[in-house]
Amino acid sequence: MKPGAKELFDEWSIYDRVLDHDYMFHDEIFRDVQRLLAEHYGERRFTLLDLGCGSARHLCRALEGRSVGCYAGYDLSDVALAHAKRNLAALGCPVELRHGDLLEGLMAGGERFDLIFSSFALHHLAPADKVIFLQSAYQRLEENGMLLLIDVMREENENRRVYLDRYCDWLRSEWKVLSAEALDALCDHIRNNDFPETTAAFRAMATDAGFSRCVEINRFRWHRTWCFEKSRSRRVRIREADVKDVAAIAKVHVDSWRTTYAGVIPDNYLTKLSYEGRERAWHKNFSDPARRGFVYVAEYEKGEVVGFASGGPERNEDPLYRGELYAVYLLKHFQRRGIGRQLSLAVAQRLLQAGYESMLVWVLAQNPSRGFYEALGGEVVSEKPIEVGETKLAEVAYGWKDLRPLLGSGK
Repeated sequence: MKPGAKELFDEWSIYDRVLDHDYMFHDEIFRDVQRLLAEHYGERRFTLLDLGCGSARHLCRALEGRSVGCYAGYDLSDVALAHAKRNLAALGCPVELRHGDLLEGLMAGGERFDLIFSSFALHHLAPADKVIFLQSAYQRLEENGMLLLIDVMREENENRRVYLDRYCDWLRSEWKVLSAEALDALCDHIRNNDFPETTAAFRAMATDAGFSRCVEINRFRWHRTWCFEKSRSRRVRIREADVKDVAAIAKVHVDSWRTTYAGVIPDNYLTKLSYEGRERAWHKNFSDPARRGFVYVAEYEKGEVVGFASGGPERNEDPLYRGELYAVYLLKHFQRRGIGRQLSLAVAQRLLQAGYESMLVWVLAQNPSRGFYEALGGEVVSEKPIEVGETKLAEVAYGWKDLRPLLGSGK
């Protein structure tokens, strides 16, 4: 938030008056949320990550009668978090509240949740950050998990300027209990901080992130409630590779390089990559008697290999990280479905079993998917220059000092 906005919401009395008079349709919205949670979970226990939790005033009511295993909430306002602590006590489950924004909440830790929730917060992110949010949320959800979002969205025929004018005009005409000074502060906050998407654009972002089902639950003017589901893929199997997989691994290697690094690595270098050349290199790798690494493949339906990951001992004698995730590659059509996470965890599990309790991975700094490793809880620990063809680039290393939290096995 820009200067002044945080102070506005830290006062909180203004926002409480907005809630008291149902100006943003919280009562109607959260009645539908309560109904959805009852239908979806019933008496089944679930874990919850609440991003931009505010005071959690309405969500607590919507959670009545549900079995919440644990609740984690993030917000930028310490005042809101203090209110949330009191409101959430009624849940009767472990509650963890932290000061942080949406993306910080998603990047913190590697545990996964059954439900990720956010209310009237995502519109503060720029479009590129919304993409990262959706991709990261997908990674942090359990299989068959759900992302539940309440937010403002532009109509299809509204650009941002038109939306801001219409929304602020509506606010000034309808929110009658607020003073002129409070309305001015709210409109200033909205004009400086709100970047809502259209429904079509947002639905496309969610689909690209891997969500299989996108349902609009309700709509009140510009205020929308969405449910995004991460359905279990029953057709992908992770297994250890052997020499018979070399041709398939080589194809994934080349094809994923060409899609992932287009615009990063020169086209003439990418076009020179060949299946035959990669296949020879992989044959050499598998036949090396001193080989200490290993490879896992993601096998789809009738044996089609759509991705792979390799790992083994750290290759540069790093004093802090003993294991290394050498590579993770997926065909473009199978990205953002949770398969990369499954492959990475298979490598991490194998490293831990072999006595390597830590791990790092080197990634091109310009790799558009590097946020994947941040969503897994990796921290940037080093960087170095690298030359690909005749192009000078940079690599960054993400590290995990202890693999056990990543694998959910504790310490």
